Amino acid sequence: MKRLRAVTTSAQRLATDPVSPAPAEPSITLLVADADNRTVRALQRRLQAGGYGVVAANSGEQVFEALHDKQPSAVILGETLRDANGKSICRRIKADSTAVYMPVIFIADQDQDGDWNEDFSPSAPDATLCKPVDGAELLEWLHLLLGFKRQFDYRMKRLVAQVQTAELVKSDIINNVSHEIATPLLQVKSAVALLADDIARKGSREQARVASMATQAVGRLEDVVNNIRQLARAHNIELGPVVLNEAVDLAIRHVERSWTRRGARGRIRKQVDEDLPLVVGDKRALGHLLQLLLDNALKFSPVSAPVYIIASRLSVDSVWVGVQDFGIGIPEDEHDRVFEVFYQVNSSSTRPQGGTGTGLALAMLLAQGMGSTIHLDSTPGQGSTFSLTLPVTSLDDPY
Repeated sequence: MKRLRAVTTSAQRLATDPVSPAPAEPSITLLVADADNRTVRALQRRLQAGGYGVVAANSGEQVFEALHDKQPSAVILGETLRDANGKSICRRIKADSTAVYMPVIFIADQDQDGDWNEDFSPSAPDATLCKPVDGAELLEWLHLLLGFKRQFDYRMKRLVAQVQTAELVKSDIINNVSHEIATPLLQVKSAVALLADDIARKGSREQARVASMATQAVGRLEDVVNNIRQLARAHNIELGPVVLNEAVDLAIRHVERSWTRRGARGRIRKQVDEDLPLVVGDKRALGHLLQLLLDNALKFSPVSAPVYIIASRLSVDSVWVGVQDFGIGIPEDEHDRVFEVFYQVNSSSTRPQGGTGTGLALAMLLAQGMGSTIHLDSTPGQGSTFSLTLPVTSLDDPY
């Protein structure tokens, strides 16, 4: 949207201008911020007379507290605050990804024409007025900008609704496909298991080898079907408080139930700090993400080598969780590509490790769905560590 500018230079208006008829609705709240209490009170009186609710602030800290707690519809921002420059606060407001569109009217201490040099930048205010402020002009700008905001918010709601509908359709398709595959796969799995047991008792060594290959093939196919099912869930992640230790235990249980990882439980070493705080995430999605990382670590490290799943407090606001192995490692130029769908570091048909190349791609998708990303630290011949950080939360935080 093109930036709007209005510079008022009249010197007598702060206390004497008549107020225009109220264009506001009682539900509209505005945030007024300035280091000068007299300016804040004068603007507050004018805006309240114009029909608006007003929240006052004198510092940048108070501005962002009010934005979070009061959720105003627009900000009237002075050039000087007690702990910050008004321009820097304006840039932070405009850069805040949680606010789709927040109108900002900047109140300059003197004529600022041409001073911003950012009139068409997303970080610039929507309008600039000078002290002393013309009350009627301020109300006119508010009426105009709040009209823009209403139109913008309405169109965004429609767009979000359309995206959600498309996501539901996509999830339904994925769920239906995985269900249709899973039903006959269960029958094949049962038949292969019966044949393998029978061959183990009465068959030859060659037959046992073929039965083992069939069992592994069915296990890989089952992993693919499970990944397809989880792909649908990745589009329906519900964030909330998660006990990280429970997600770790969930991941380990899923690994134990896997055909291709039977007997691997003894290799997994759990190192989760006690008294970790709640983190923001989706327990089921986080559990499956860690399962995928554990499965990858077990696959690409010697059968005698341990695999560690570790969680610790990184800072006051975040927790680190990772899976470490001592396997073949990954060359640095492959670090980004391992998260691509169907990509294998060793893509030859004779590679010793199985898999379809979808596990790490799905793990990254799940991490991104929870607002995080997976980091890789690896050296060839020394092993790999896949990790992510999650923000700390509490049961009182809104979601």
